[in-house]
Amino acid sequence: MTKQELVTALTARRDATGLTHADIALRSGLTERSVRNALSLKGNPQMSSLLALVDALGLELQLAPKGFGERTDADPGYRPVPTRIGDAVGGAAAPSASASEPRSRKRSP
Repeated sequence: MTKQELVTALTARRDATGLTHADIALRSGLTERSVRNALSLKGNPQMSSLLALVDALGLELQLAPKGFGERTDADPGYRPVPTRIGDAVGGAAAPSASASEPRSRKRSP
């Protein structure tokens, strides 16, 4: 996500909630000027200010690997990394009978 995309998402949320800069400042504990600067492309808020702003807008920041969630048809050569969760979600074949049988364990003396 670029800075422009982040600012666009935050301002869209502000518009959707109908909150003013003063409302956000009150909710976040920031000054109105800090809110205005953070919601502009020229601003460069500290992480603590950004987190307060995001929280005041009823959002949360999450970290994800680059490209996570992108459309897979954008790159015809894309092959997802196989995982147990990915296979389950992708409708992988049911496990074989031998995989579902209980395993015997050797007990230590």
